[in-house]
Amino acid sequence: MDPEYYMTQQLTEKSDVYSFGVLLLEVITARKPLERGRYIVREVKGAMDRTKDLYGLHELLDPMLAPTSLAGFELYVDLALKCVEEAGMDRPSMSEVVAEIEKIMKMAGVNPKVDSASNSMSYNSRTPRHPYSGESQFDYSGGIPSSSRVEPK
Repeated sequence: MDPEYYMTQQLTEKSDVYSFGVLLLEVITARKPLERGRYIVREVKGAMDRTKDLYGLHELLDPMLAPTSLAGFELYVDLALKCVEEAGMDRPSMSEVVAEIEKIMKMAGVNPKVDSASNSMSYNSRTPRHPYSGESQFDYSGGIPSSSRVEPK
């Protein structure tokens, strides 16, 4: 668990970045963060050898990942490990993480701007509203509906 959160009991952007780094490792290993007493961050760090192909992580990788689909793999692992640095000040900001993911996607031949930009633009152009707004049966007035009130005897 993140040494910072434990001491402060405060969630911060840097603790979110740490959690995101753990998620990145979960994606490539198909393992839970803590499985059979083994912590995914420690497992990856212990098995990693930057001098080998795929950083020597063959045994930890999700068997469903095809070697041909791993363009940018080393950058991905480097990013995940930056996110799980012990000290929060050593972790990137979430905007830096997003920029790095976009760089990795470009390297892998995926255009991050095409899919995400159109989704982001359509999302940002909408006026935020409650999904049930406009349907009077779900309008909330702040009071308890008379049919649900319990009358004292």
